[in-house]
This record gives sequence, structure tokens and C-alpha cells, in this order.
Amino acid sequence: MDNNNNNEIDNSLNKLKKKNISQDDDKTETFNLFDEKPNRQSDNNIEKEDTQHNNFSLINDSFSKDIKIDADDREINRNMKKSGKKQPMDKKKKGIIIGAAVLVVIIIAAVIFAVANSNKEPETTAPLSTTQAPATQAPVVIANPLTGESGYSESAVGKRPVAIVVENASAARPQWGIADSDNPPDIILEGEVEGGETRMLWFYADYNSVPSQVGPVRSARPPFIRFSTLFDSIFIHWGMSTSKGNYVGADSVFTSEDVDHINQMAYSDKVGLFGRDSSRGVSSEHTGVLYGDKVVDAIAGKEFRTDVDNDSFTAFSFNEKDEKVGETACNSVAVTFSSRSRTRDWTYSTSDNKYHSNDYETDVARKNILVLYDTTEYIVKSNYKGSGSNEVYCDYKLAGGNGKLASMGTVCDITWSVEDGKLSVKDASGNDVSLNAGTTWIGWASSNNGGSVTTA
Repeated sequence: MDNNNNNEIDNSLNKLKKKNISQDDDKTETFNLFDEKPNRQSDNNIEKEDTQHNNFSLINDSFSKDIKIDADDREINRNMKKSGKKQPMDKKKKGIIIGAAVLVVIIIAAVIFAVANSNKEPETTAPLSTTQAPATQAPVVIANPLTGESGYSESAVGKRPVAIVVENASAARPQWGIADSDNPPDIILEGEVEGGETRMLWFYADYNSVPSQVGPVRSARPPFIRFSTLFDSIFIHWGMSTSKGNYVGADSVFTSEDVDHINQMAYSDKVGLFGRDSSRGVSSEHTGVLYGDKVVDAIAGKEFRTDVDNDSFTAFSFNEKDEKVGETACNSVAVTFSSRSRTRDWTYSTSDNKYHSNDYETDVARKNILVLYDTTEYIVKSNYKGSGSNEVYCDYKLAGGNGKLASMGTVCDITWSVEDGKLSVKDASGNDVSLNAGTTWIGWASSNNGGSVTTA
């Protein structure tokens, strides 16, 4: 290249240099890769921001300068064309390479930024307040109100029990249902009726659970009716004693005291509640039975109140776990109801912690043996059923008194009374007695006519 050509190139560069110098810096036209329109910025007035923004600004600024240089190169090339000289390709290639490199840097920076942010753990905002999960409550145990045992039917909660009269003559033993393996009576009350014979009242808290056959069912007596009302029971019987002379019979008590009862002898029995079982070959008065699965329908048909009246219901208290009731050992209990009656014997077994009796010609087991001494009176009814003979009834007064409680191989003295229509049982210190959960036998003994209890 000769000197003239070099001079022309120098002149062109000088012109361009003067032109750039003459213009204000803020008038310099640069192209921002991130804007669709040209961005006029001053090279001397770049604001410094955070590191990431500055990096992109520097890249953008560098790229803008490269474009500006490329524009200068085009001006030189135009001048060189006019002079007919060869264009300097090296600078153009250099600008393209620089621009491509800048673009690659931008792309790499963007990828690194995206990857870095994707690897960050997601931020969680702590709740303003936390609510503590409620503590798990122990399941509610539904207990039989007459035995304190768990597993009681929820449908029977708050319902009235039934009390069924069952005889104890020798021809009636063993009684159907007395030792039922699934649903024995919750409470058996036994006391004297007439002629030195005893009779029983069987209580079932859930009348849905009465065994399929119970009996022999026999007639009602006034003291048994009154005892059943201490538990707000529906009374079920087969016949009743009637009033005559100075004797007030069961018929009068049912009417005067408005007791809900079902009497087989006055019951239409459309549901088949009663029947007879003659399989033992005994006289008919010992064959009357009750079918437990018909009790619900019978009560519904009579439209009796079924919700228990707590003001009339004796609610025993029960220990959470078996406890001795006293310091005196008691491996046997012998209860004589009166000087006219026989003795009921019970023997304690450590195998099941229950008292057992075979006097019913079958093994009857009870957790608690409760003996109540009561004042009794013998009342004579003349010309019984027109026979010309007299019948002597034993009448209990429910006057309260002393007694015994045997459980868990021990025995203690108790006192009992009827308070506000409910049975109250207290220990020697005057505290309410708690029974051990399980079935109970109550022996109703005469305090003034030869009743006695022997323990060993």
C-alpha cells in the first residue's frame, strides 16, 4: 500500500475521530441488545447496581462499543471503496467474533443464573400461629349400671331394667337362665315368701339381653314389687297375690303405686312372651317360662316409659379394679333367711375370684354377696283360695338395718337404708360402699325372725 492510500485512510480515521469528539457523549448512538429501540446512554454516567446487573451492563456496554467500532469500520470501508482500495477484512471479522463471543457469554450467564435458582431450596413461610393437635382421649367405657362391667350395649344406656319373678321350689331347679354363660342375671335378689320357701327377683339392666328362656316364672309379692322400684324396673310375673282381710296383696300394690308390670295371667300375649316347658315332668305351676327375645316387643306393645328415671334408680358405685372389701378373710358365706327357711351356702374360689353355690342344682357364681337384714312380718290370709286353710305370707318392710358384704375373699359390715326411693349401702364409717365389678347376689334376711349370716 503506497503513501497516498495510507494518507487517505488516516484522513478518514481523523474525520471520524473529530466527528465523535465533536458530539456530546450522551448523543453517542449505542444499541442495547435487551431493547428493541436504540438506547442513548452516557458512557460516563453508568449507574452502579448489584453485581448481576453490573455484569450485564458491562457486557451490553462492551457490545455497544463493538457495534460502534463496526460502524466506524464501515465508514472507513466506504472511503476505501471510493478510492478503489481493498477493504480491511480483519477488523470486520474481529468485530463479528467479539459480538458472537459476547452473545455466548450472555447465554452462558443466563443458563448459569437459571440453574442456580432452580437448585435453591423452596422457601417456606412459617405460619403465624400454630394450633396444637388435640390430645388423644381415652375411649369412653360404657359400663353396665347394675354390674359395673364394660362391654355394655350402647343402645341400652339410659334405659330401664326389667325385674322377673322366678321361683325356687325344688321342682323348679335348676332354673332356666340362672347360670346362662352369656347373660346371667345382673342381680339376683332372694327372700322368703310363704311356708319358709324363698323366691327370687332377677334384674337385667339391658332387657335386650334376657336369655332365650327364663323361669319358672311365678307370682308377685308386695315386698318384691317395692324392691324392684328401687331400680325403676319394669316388673314381669306370672300371677300375683290378692288382697283379703288384713292382707294387702300384690294386686293392690300395682294399682296404688302405679307400677309398670306385665302379668302373664292378664296379658293378651300377641308377641309370644310366655310359654310352658313340660320337659321335666313336673306339675304345671313349675313349667311357666319367659322367652327373652320377646321382651322388647312386649314392652313396646305396653307403651311403657323406657327411659330410666335417675331420681328413682339406685346407681351402685364400682371399683375400677378388684379390691378387698375388708381385712377379715371370707372363704364361705352361709345365709339363713329366717328361722323358717333353709340356708344358702356360698364358697369362694380363687380361680375366678367369685363365690359359688350349688344349692340351685347348678353352679351359680357371683362376684359380690350382699346380705341385708330387714324387719319382717308374717301376715295370715284366711281361707286361701276357698280351701278353708290359711296362707301365711312373709312381708318385708324395707326398714333398713345392718348387713354384710363379701367380695374378693373378704367381708365387711355394712348398713343399708332406702333414701328418696333408692337403696343406700354404707360402710361402718358411713361412706358409700363400692362393689367390685361383676354380678351380685342379694340375700334378704329377717332381722327379727331368725335370719342369720355365718362367714368363715
